[in-house]
Amino acid sequence: FYSRSTPLWGTMARTPPFYMGGTSPSDEMPKGELVREITSVLSDLIKIRTVNPPGNEAPAAEYLHHFLTEEGLEPELIESSEGRGNVITRIRGEGKRSLLLLSHLDVVPADPKRWSVDPFSGEVKDGFVWGRGALDCKGWVAVEAMTMVLLKREGFRPKGDIIFAATADEERGGTAGAEWLVENHPEKIRTEALINEGGGFGLPVRGKNHYLVQVAEKGVYWVRLRTEGRPAHSSMPGLGENAVVRMASIVERLAKYRTPVVILDVVKEILTGLGGARGRLLMNSLLTDRALDILKRTNPSMSEAMRSMVRMTIAPTMIKGGQKENIIPEDCEAVVDCRLLPGQDLEYLKAQFRKALRGLNGWEIEVIQQEPGTISPKDTPLYQEIQGVLNRADPGSVCVPFLVPGGTDSRFFRRKFGTAAYGFQPMKMDLPTDVFLRLAHGIDERVSQNNLLYGVEVLLDLVKSFMGKSH
Repeated sequence: FYSRSTPLWGTMARTPPFYMGGTSPSDEMPKGELVREITSVLSDLIKIRTVNPPGNEAPAAEYLHHFLTEEGLEPELIESSEGRGNVITRIRGEGKRSLLLLSHLDVVPADPKRWSVDPFSGEVKDGFVWGRGALDCKGWVAVEAMTMVLLKREGFRPKGDIIFAATADEERGGTAGAEWLVENHPEKIRTEALINEGGGFGLPVRGKNHYLVQVAEKGVYWVRLRTEGRPAHSSMPGLGENAVVRMASIVERLAKYRTPVVILDVVKEILTGLGGARGRLLMNSLLTDRALDILKRTNPSMSEAMRSMVRMTIAPTMIKGGQKENIIPEDCEAVVDCRLLPGQDLEYLKAQFRKALRGLNGWEIEVIQQEPGTISPKDTPLYQEIQGVLNRADPGSVCVPFLVPGGTDSRFFRRKFGTAAYGFQPMKMDLPTDVFLRLAHGIDERVSQNNLLYGVEVLLDLVKSFMGKSH
């Protein structure tokens, strides 16, 4: 690896901070100035293209390195390979407790032709910062970095170490980022507690905001299916066996297949917390899909989000076959993205494939990636502090444990260190729910400046309450 601990700059000029208050308490900083400063940081980060693949997170890591260094922190830029930058810094304290603020620097691709703004402009309009990564997850990078800066400015002395890590490669599995750090530099990021992306938004239900705190995530299993046929001249297709046609039948069958409903305890809590009587209906596995089909008529995004929490999902995502326009293809392959509930494994996946493809022969399966689902308990001091800070920030709100259908870098810390890891990116719903749920990885991704401010205020309160007590 290539480690750099001296300031690196020259990639781009960052807008000067609106407040350079040094040791002044953060609550003396006018909110308008804080909003402008965090908006500037996020907008600059969006302008740095870290689309993965290939990632090339180093310029964004250099930007953060400079920003944190200017504020008196001592960040380290560590590259797992050339261009794959990770930034780590900490505020040291006396005590055994530790807290890691985790985020990632890479983003998924964006097609400018489909956006109403340049996805890499970081444009600010209508009270929102627009661009790829605004929600997933450069907005959270900016919130966590700003929180570290505010703690440093006011001279906060924690009862243990507060660690900040903005990593590479989360969108492609984390092997050049969080996983690489966990395996190669555990001493730099080992922690008992962690705050990451993957939850925290408040859903208005029955007059109260229900904040979803991610305590669990599904396993990520990518598999490749192969079929074989017999080549022939395509002018006489009956002389061959078409591997593409065979694969088409397989892919269609998989796409339509629904695996059995399995209601985990953490899912029961979110169904009852959000759904009330309807939620209890959803917990009857015989009625779950019927109830979700009804919900889909009015809220399709919420319906499908809940459907993915109650079963293993199967999604064909890539297909390749054939060599030439006039040859019946003799082989074909497809990639299938499967997300398994905690407790389900590869054997469960294979059994479901056999059921889905019963009667279809001539296929074989190859595992590309397999990572089991993970879960953290909610009877921990950090989860209790999250509940407390939400009560202060939004009186009357409800804290609901949440299973995220996708995967985050939290899984590496749960498996390696037994870390209590929670997805908590606090936001109030200032867009229609159906619109909001489509933004991450979607078109016109954006985050409101109000939510950037809210995120900093809530996270700062959480860190100070969790790390400021004697233990």
